[in-house]
Amino acid sequence: MNNNKPSGGGVTVGFAQSSRLREMREKALGAATPAPAVTPAIVETRAGDAKLSPELLLARRLIDRRLSELLATLPAGKQHRLFRIRFGIELNRIKDLPIRHVFSRLKIADPQLPPHSPAMKRIGDLNYNGKPCG
Repeated sequence: MNNNKPSGGGVTVGFAQSSRLREMREKALGAATPAPAVTPAIVETRAGDAKLSPELLLARRLIDRRLSELLATLPAGKQHRLFRIRFGIELNRIKDLPIRHVFSRLKIADPQLPPHSPAMKRIGDLNYNGKPCG
């Protein structure tokens, strides 16, 4: 004869009464639900931005959006370290590189700013702030 009762004399607890079981269930359900959509970072407009070309402003917007997407996929406490491991450069130094290198390193492809366009040739050797890279 087979009994389906637990062998211990203890009482079984439902997930509604147990905080640990509730947390485990919520965690399991949270992993099954899709991640929320990434909202693009708000780009700060500065007084000097009016002097920049529209192509450079578009490139900056694309870089900011891609960085916010990448950082949203990394754990909060390890974003800078994992970014450095994955891309081979510190997060705060990525904006010092020429835009052409940033686009290739972060794999940014946009139809408004293709790699061999005249606009990219004009701004490709500039950094994020519009200064020429040496």
